[in-house]
Amino acid sequence: MQRRTHIATNDSAVARLIARGASEHPGIVEPPGLRARLVGCLADDAKNLEARAGDLYIASACIAGDPGALTALDARLPAIVRPALAKLGVPASDDDEIVQRVRVALLVPDERGACGLSGYTGRGELRAYLRAVAVRIALKRLEREQPPASCDPGDLAAWLPDVSDSPELVLLKQRCRDDLRAAFASALAALTARERTLLRQHHVDGLTVDRIGALHQVHRATCARWIEAARVKVLRGVRSHLRSSLELDRGELENAIALVRSELDLSLQRHLASHA
Repeated sequence: MQRRTHIATNDSAVARLIARGASEHPGIVEPPGLRARLVGCLADDAKNLEARAGDLYIASACIAGDPGALTALDARLPAIVRPALAKLGVPASDDDEIVQRVRVALLVPDERGACGLSGYTGRGELRAYLRAVAVRIALKRLEREQPPASCDPGDLAAWLPDVSDSPELVLLKQRCRDDLRAAFASALAALTARERTLLRQHHVDGLTVDRIGALHQVHRATCARWIEAARVKVLRGVRSHLRSSLELDRGELENAIALVRSELDLSLQRHLASHA
């Protein structure tokens, strides 16, 4: 009898929390898994669940991929993240990119199949949880931007002469190595925040085109076009930089561009990871 009373009490509490969450987020249907999540919170004796009902509701809806919930999260993230980044001294020009990385951390499942938002248990405000995720990402970025003086994370090993290179290619690498690095860095710097984010999500985070498209709420074909356009923009930027900075004949210029193109995936991965 006591067990049935306890279950009935829990059911009543869960129903009350769901109703409150739904009232705070009209138009967003009850997400799957929310009831089990609330039962777990009650079992853990989490405090102030009534006050966190709306936060748990929308977090669960985001995990489930509800379009309305994702739109609401996108609208809230910048206002939550930017003040925290400013306190850390992160340049405002980097805000949009970090906001996107926070979004990936919150929504993309890890190797265990769990996404960052699944760690939110309602023990504090959702905005505080989101801010903590942003701060961790920003601190890692700041650490990576201060490498040891002897280390050049943007250095591309593929541009060093190799035993398998032809004599012409060895000469080209020796002559253009520093300019190739500078041209590549310049081309990446000319990308928009969205273009850098897309390339980082694809080449560093290892996300598929389908997953990136879902994150940006566009069709996979559109996402694929965006990524390819960003890659082409990098190659054109390298070509423009080399043409203006070096006296290369047409054949040498094409060889240099072919060299960059052949190592583009690895080069993007190394450079974007070191500036994450």
